[in-house]
Amino acid sequence: MKKSILLFAVALGMLTACDPIKEDGSMKIDSFTSSTLLDGAEFSQYADQACSTPQADGNWIKYNVPKATSVYIYYVKADGSEFKLTSGSAGGVFNFVPARGSDPLQTVYFRFVNANGDEVIASKEFTVQVAAELKPEVRLIASNAYGKKTWKWNVGNNTSSGHVWGNFGADGSWRGDALNDFVWWGVDDAADLTGQLGHSVTGQAIGEESNDATMVFTEDGLVKCYDANGSEIRNGTYEIKGWTGDNHDGFKYGVLHTSEGATLFPFEINAGGRYVTDYWIYSLTSDQMILVYPDNGAFSGWSEGTYWNFKSDSDVSGMMTNYGSKTWTWNVGNTTSSGHVWGNFGADGSWRGEFLNDFVWWGVDDAADLTGQLGHSVTGSATGEENNDATMVLNEDGTVKCYDASGSEIRSGSYEIDLSTADGWKKGTFKTTEGAILFPFEINAGGRYVTDFQIFHISGSEMILTYPDNGAFSGWSEGTYWNFKAK
Repeated sequence: MKKSILLFAVALGMLTACDPIKEDGSMKIDSFTSSTLLDGAEFSQYADQACSTPQADGNWIKYNVPKATSVYIYYVKADGSEFKLTSGSAGGVFNFVPARGSDPLQTVYFRFVNANGDEVIASKEFTVQVAAELKPEVRLIASNAYGKKTWKWNVGNNTSSGHVWGNFGADGSWRGDALNDFVWWGVDDAADLTGQLGHSVTGQAIGEESNDATMVFTEDGLVKCYDANGSEIRNGTYEIKGWTGDNHDGFKYGVLHTSEGATLFPFEINAGGRYVTDYWIYSLTSDQMILVYPDNGAFSGWSEGTYWNFKSDSDVSGMMTNYGSKTWTWNVGNTTSSGHVWGNFGADGSWRGEFLNDFVWWGVDDAADLTGQLGHSVTGSATGEENNDATMVLNEDGTVKCYDASGSEIRSGSYEIDLSTADGWKKGTFKTTEGAILFPFEINAGGRYVTDFQIFHISGSEMILTYPDNGAFSGWSEGTYWNFKAK
């Protein structure tokens, strides 16, 4: 087994503690130095929480610090902040999995504060396994592609009657089709949360009461909240417990456990001012997160609960593939390109307007009508993609396959997403091999494949791609658009 290297740090300062209770006018006060706190301490590493499988670089670390009555154990993140691993008992087990790309040799700190408030910090190095990939639930909440993800209030949603925070009633025995089935009341505009400060802990508005307030989850367990101006409101930590994947456990898919006040407006309704730290995950996808909290943390028959509805549009890769594979089809009858699925538009790329509708000139409403547009294709032949039920499947590994309405493969290819090209018009570039997606032809170009699609719009349910004439806007010029929806 590889031996760990022992390091000791100088005490960093003093913490205030309650005065010790004295008996007969005297009391022994534990006093250590950074070089003696870990004297006699025992550590062992394991591959599992039960500590049944020893492993030299195991992420489960069993410890015993006999000189102390209790310890606070943490490590220091790259940004200089502390991340708590465990606290309390001087013996136990903690889990430590460094973020992707970290050095396997990591320093863990042990803080002890005696009854006089004297603080001592010692440190020890452990060689541990570094995360090769994120857990599925962390991919969704913090983005596998970017390692952090921005969430904000889901104003105008159709999953909680348009509300972003409020109360509902349920007994937890069934979920219905959506949270709508349970909602009693809610706030439609986050600005109205200023009228709900009686539910908060402090009773003070701090900037989270805005539709443009945000919270950022990172892959290494941090949360930071910002007001509409981008100023930090507060920060904290999180972990997801009991994630069940595609199969919900009754009313929830798992529990989002946070430090106090880590998320936006983290208060239980009608509780007189109480933080929620164990949110039930009612829904978590690449672009939506609905959290709930039953009264006092558990349903008691039919009882009240609090809900929070958030959305994210920052995780382009996640929304395209849902971090696995995702099927897209023609977005027939949409409201974002005048109902059309393919056609032309005019723009100069300097502004976006509200929707692509502001730029659309003409388009095909029914994909079957693409058979009349084969003069724009490369081969001039129908392949089956000219059907409302044709599909394309984007896989996280960068491959794409197109299918006709019967499920027979039409063609396949590969793709990559380049967000470095983002500007006022687009979120980035969707680069493909020739012919990789459905009807991948530039309009009025005499038969030419498009391989550098602009990502004009992407959500968990809709994807609009554009391509300006010859690949770049030249003043006000023509372009081609494609409108897809998730199947």
